[in-house]
Amino acid sequence: MATLKVNNLTKNFGKTQVLKQINLEVSDGEFIVLLGPSGCGKSTLLNIIAGLESVDEGEIMIDEYVVNRVEPKDRNIAMVFQSYALYPAMTVRDNVIFGLKQRKVSKEHIEKSLNHFSKMLQIDQLLDRKPAQLSGGQRQRVAMGRALVREPQIFLFDEPLSNLDAKLRVEMRHEINKLHEKLGTTMIYVTHDQVEAMSLATRIAVMNEGIIQQIGTPQEIYDKPNSVFVADFIGSPAINLIHGTFSRVQSTPCFIPEQQKENVKITLSDYSFNSEPKEGQKIIFGFRPEHIGLRDASLKSQLPVDLKPTLIELTGYEKEVSFEFYGNEITGRLPRHMETELGNPISLSIDLSEISIFDCESTLRI
Repeated sequence: MATLKVNNLTKNFGKTQVLKQINLEVSDGEFIVLLGPSGCGKSTLLNIIAGLESVDEGEIMIDEYVVNRVEPKDRNIAMVFQSYALYPAMTVRDNVIFGLKQRKVSKEHIEKSLNHFSKMLQIDQLLDRKPAQLSGGQRQRVAMGRALVREPQIFLFDEPLSNLDAKLRVEMRHEINKLHEKLGTTMIYVTHDQVEAMSLATRIAVMNEGIIQQIGTPQEIYDKPNSVFVADFIGSPAINLIHGTFSRVQSTPCFIPEQQKENVKITLSDYSFNSEPKEGQKIIFGFRPEHIGLRDASLKSQLPVDLKPTLIELTGYEKEVSFEFYGNEITGRLPRHMETELGNPISLSIDLSEISIFDCESTLRI
C-alpha cells in the first residue's frame, strides 16, 4: 500500500494544455475516483501516474519519492484497462501469471498467488480457457487477476466497466468494492459514470477541462457542490437551476426568479452563505429533484408550490415528473403510487434547507 501526491502537474499535447496545475493527495488505502466528461484529462492523469505519459511540469510522488523518471515497471503499480488488454493466444492461467514470469518470480509463489486470487475472483474454473471463450465480465475478472497477482502498492483502473452491459456493470462494481474492502490497497479509478463514482469512492475528484473542480466525499460533492458544473454533472435527473437576483426584503435575504409575472420572493434565511451576495446580484437557485415533494409540516423551511405536470416518466420505484416553474422546466422525484395527471396542479413544496446558491458570473457556490 502507498500514498500518492500529484504536485502542480501540467501536461501539454502540442499547443493544447490537457492538464493545468493539478494537485491531488491520495492517502494509504484510499479509493479515489477521477470523475468527469470525455476529454477532461482524467485518463491522461492516470497514464501519467502509471508512467505511460511524461510530465511537462510538476511531480508525481509515491510514498514521498519522486517517480517522474521511474519506468512504469518499476513503480509497483498495476493497471486495469477498459479494453482488458489480454493476450488472445494465451490461456487465462498464462495471462494472469505473465507479469510474474517476466519478473522471474519463483514457481511456488506464482502458484500460490494464482490459486489465491483466481478463487477470490471466481475464475479458478476458467484457467484453461482462452479470452475468446469468456464473457465480458469474465475477461474483466481475468484482467483484474493479472493486476492482483503482482500485489502492487497502487491499483489504477481506466474505465474498466464501460464495455459491459448495465446488469454486469452493477455486479462488477460490487466485486471491485468488495475487493477494496478485502485488500485495503490504494486505488485510483477513472470513470465518467457518476453512479460508479458515488458507490465506489472514499473521495471523488471531479474534473473538467484539465482542472480538478472539487475534491470531497461523495456526499459532500452531492450535497454541497462548489460550482454549477459540479452540481449539474452529479445527480440524475440533473439538479434544477433557476436564474434570478438576490435582494434583502426587510433585512431578510431573498431570491427573486428572473422570469415571473407576480412579485415572488423566495426566502433564503436558512441558507449558509460562504459570502453574502450584494443587493441585485445575479444568482442561481439550485435544488435537486428529490427535494420537491409533498408538503410536510415537520420541515422547518419549505416553499409551498402548486405545480402542473408537463411530463410524467415512471421508472418503476418512483416517478420523474417535469413541471413549469417561473419560465423554467424543473424535475421532481415523486412516489410511484402518487396520483399525477398532465395539466392537473399538485400541491407540493421545495425543501429550502437543501438548496445551493451560485453566483451567475463566476458560477461558483456562494
